[in-house]
Amino acid sequence: MRDKIAGYMELAGRALPAEQILREVLNIRSPNAFAAERVLRGILGKDARFHHRQGLWHLTTRATPRPVEPAALDLQIGASYPRSFRGAVHTSAGCTSWEFLPTDALKAPYLEALQEARQRAENCVLLVWSGRELRLWNRLLRLAGFPQWRGQTIAVSELAARMISRASSCRAVEDLAPLLGLAPPDTELPAAMARFLAATYQILLDLVPAAHRASPAELARWIDAGSARVDFSRFAFGRDFIARTPDSPGVYLMRDRAGEVIYVGKSGNLRRRVRSYFTARALKDPKTARIHNQLYAFEILTCATEVDALLLEMRMIRDFRPAINLQEEVHERPARYGHDRNLVILVPSGEKAEIYFLKDGSFVARLSVALGSAPTKKLCARIRSVYFGTRCRKSAPRVEWETEIVARWLSANRKRLNFVDVDEAGGSDSVIERLASYLKDPDRLAHKVYYR
Repeated sequence: MRDKIAGYMELAGRALPAEQILREVLNIRSPNAFAAERVLRGILGKDARFHHRQGLWHLTTRATPRPVEPAALDLQIGASYPRSFRGAVHTSAGCTSWEFLPTDALKAPYLEALQEARQRAENCVLLVWSGRELRLWNRLLRLAGFPQWRGQTIAVSELAARMISRASSCRAVEDLAPLLGLAPPDTELPAAMARFLAATYQILLDLVPAAHRASPAELARWIDAGSARVDFSRFAFGRDFIARTPDSPGVYLMRDRAGEVIYVGKSGNLRRRVRSYFTARALKDPKTARIHNQLYAFEILTCATEVDALLLEMRMIRDFRPAINLQEEVHERPARYGHDRNLVILVPSGEKAEIYFLKDGSFVARLSVALGSAPTKKLCARIRSVYFGTRCRKSAPRVEWETEIVARWLSANRKRLNFVDVDEAGGSDSVIERLASYLKDPDRLAHKVYYR
């Protein structure tokens, strides 16, 4: 009887509730979950192959081969994005960790620790929480001049979702801890997070069917097989289209088979945003499912800055009026920040800065200026004209959904924007003086965040 249950659980490849095991294997229908637990505990309680955790029964076969030694990685962007990182690599053998602290210039001892961690991870399977940490890891290695990571990688979040159905809703490491009976790690300490990933992996690996843990490649295939797949045969594009999408700011249009625009979106990184619509997690989102039911083709339009992308998105929503945008995006959760604001927003772009004028919550003008010099006469005249003009002119009619989009964008980005608050500055000379402090010092504008 126990072998029959073990065979069924190994074939299922995941932990199961007592009621399901009794019903499917022994044809016993329990009146409730409590009674089912008592019956199954009496059957399996003394068999070392089975153990019970968090309301589920797990099959354990400890004598089977394990993949090669893992190295757990936790990596986060530091305060001065994008050149500052804090993170750690931890290996179970010897319980050794290498930690890198925030630093804009990779110098000793951080560079030495990074190099040693990279070498130590070379012959290991790299554990990360998600693909984000792997991308940050490769970015850090590239900045340091070290070889990119090309080895086997296991995403612990995907392994957990494969083994425990409730884990599919875990969006962060600390959400998984209660499901495994572990104490949540300190998310502010990369070394603690890396150690937690290593401990979590060992627990989950014991639950993986024996046939699928002989090698990292086999384990990765088994995890991948359990993920929901997007059926690209329904669309006029494939995965290669997503891979070719640029990582620049821009706007994307989704069209149906008739060529009608059903949704308009913008992003500071088009590739990352477009890819997010075709993941296993996205398929569980009702809004994404509704988009997939109508989607047939994509159109990509790149922009110089994210602000340009926002402006283009607004114009296209106004012109095409896609149903999904108007029903969901604008009126779903109003954000009040930015309504009626008067701001001069600066966005560095190479040797120039793009200056955007926000008046009464709407973008009304744009100007490109050179960095490293004082404000030009044209810029000074534009500031006086937009915000301090004496002529009585009729204001352009304000469209509520347009100002709502601007407000939501400002809410999401205000902590990383450089801008001057016109109302707080008081007069045109004060606004120009504050702008000059940015324009004369390009490093300050490009690498540090000041907002008033």
